[in-house]
Amino acid sequence: MLNKTSIFLKSDTEKSTIADKFLHWYSWVLLGYALFGRGFSYVGVAPAYIGEITLVFGLFTLSINKSIPKLLKLPQAWLLITFMVWCCLNTIPYFPIYGLDCIRDAALWYYIFFALIVATLLLGKPQRFLFMVNQYERFCKIFVILIPFLWLISRTIPLPSLPGAGARIIGLKPADTMTHLSGITAFFVGSSLLDFQPLLFTFMFFVNLGVVALNANRSGTLAFLNAFLIVGLAKYKSSKIWRIVTITILIILLVVIINPEIFQPLINKVLSIFIDNNDRQGSKEYRLEWWTYLIKSTISEHFWTGRGFGFNLGAGTGFDPVGGGIVRSPHNGHITVLSRTGVPGFVLWLLVQLSWAGSILAKYLQCRKKGQTKWAGIFLTLLTYWVASMTVTSFEVIIEGPTGGIWLWTMYGIGLAAMQIYKRYPQLLNMEIDSGQ
Repeated sequence: MLNKTSIFLKSDTEKSTIADKFLHWYSWVLLGYALFGRGFSYVGVAPAYIGEITLVFGLFTLSINKSIPKLLKLPQAWLLITFMVWCCLNTIPYFPIYGLDCIRDAALWYYIFFALIVATLLLGKPQRFLFMVNQYERFCKIFVILIPFLWLISRTIPLPSLPGAGARIIGLKPADTMTHLSGITAFFVGSSLLDFQPLLFTFMFFVNLGVVALNANRSGTLAFLNAFLIVGLAKYKSSKIWRIVTITILIILLVVIINPEIFQPLINKVLSIFIDNNDRQGSKEYRLEWWTYLIKSTISEHFWTGRGFGFNLGAGTGFDPVGGGIVRSPHNGHITVLSRTGVPGFVLWLLVQLSWAGSILAKYLQCRKKGQTKWAGIFLTLLTYWVASMTVTSFEVIIEGPTGGIWLWTMYGIGLAAMQIYKRYPQLLNMEIDSGQ
């Protein structure tokens, strides 16, 4: 029986540790990436940007933490470490050749350290898991309220850039924003942990869709549709999901009556994914040709180690869509992994992703069967975020950068910790936590 005096939780009056301070800092960093996008990633001085500073802070915290053995009990952690080692072996030899480009491309795998850091810290003190859940609840509220304003500001006002940055101070990507909105929707519908008035949340949900979704690209639109389908199938009996569906239908009918052409851009984006569209077909065919070449050439010529990190997958293979070698990756994270790490690395990548997603799904079904709605909501949120993120990864450069990569691996790390904590302390979510912890 779990209670507030349990030894593993410690006392609320315990002095805050470095790990607690890191998680406080990290929460703000994650919020910054979500609200300001690419612009926030340039906070700092090259090459010590905010993501790298936070990573160093996290690695130091990890180095003095005694809970690493708890993490190593998870098979998914070993898969992560094996994948990182393989990627490292495909990075080090290329550094003398490509220099900083090698390090920049290696972000695809060294951001995985965030998953290991977060999982280890949460397993070391389960009370921190409650803290992160509470922080995510706050994040949901802040996000749905501020994003419509930040989105409009970024597209109507000529904002300045940070010194030395290649992006404006607010550089939101539609796909990132839609991925976050997918996870928030799952957390609202699937969990009773989000203390938000249902009508107010529903209103802000549609404000977000109205401002962001109608301007989103194909990958962001498809990501949200996939995520919403997952939530709908999992929570088809929920009044929240039916409220959203009902209001959506009413809004669509009303708009169709007033001005049906408003939805035409969104319809074109969705249809262009599955059928030919003259406006977008050129980009689609170019990508498919590029992906096909990378797959075939990797399997036949670079089977074991791929082309490594640092090599320009665009100009280096004869595909340079905008010239100057600016586009280094084929806008498909899975094919990027295959091209840079070879078939063994790609197999490890599949094992890393599918083993985690399968375990999270199994935990969700277990919690739902036992009527543990709070835990079920946590696992559904994690799974939904993963589905949306993997969808976007199939069409954009996401996991290679901090705005998408750090968030994805954070959710991965939280998922690793959640599986273990749920197994040992299933009553944890029934407790309260001081927001200051």
